Parts: sequence; C-alpha cells; structure tokens
Amino acid sequence: MARYCFHAYSGICFAQDFEVQDLPSLEAARAAARHVADHFWVYLPRHLRQESLTIEIEEEAGQGYASVCFPGRERR
Repeated sequence: MARYCFHAYSGICFAQDFEVQDLPSLEAARAAARHVADHFWVYLPRHLRQESLTIEIEEEAGQGYASVCFPGRERR
C-alpha cells in the first residue's frame, strides 16, 4: 500500500500536511482529495472560493503526483 501526503495550495499560500495516509493507489488518493475538497468548499469564505485553490497529492516515495482543484475538479 502506498503512502500519500495531501497539501493545500492557493497560489499565495502553501500548507503542507505532515500526516501520511496509507491508500491502495493514486486513484484512491484522488478520490480522498476530491471528498475533502467537496466537503471544505462549503466552509470557505466567498473571497477564497477561487479556481486557484488546490489539494496537491504527493506519494511519499515520489512515484505519483496529482492535484484536485476546489470544488473537486481534477488536474494533473
């Protein structure tokens, strides 16, 4: 099972997550990131609801990377 870190990035600010999650694949990590993005989108102040907000997914071993845009639109 691979180990993934999730980071928040807004174009201005970067918040690194030091908690690592064990997930079976990069696709499972994308699904977890989409779920978080969809959940937290509701709680963001209106001025922060911009397309540049992303959750970056990084495999601990450096084998995979993806990012999920708020409110859940994915890009690589």
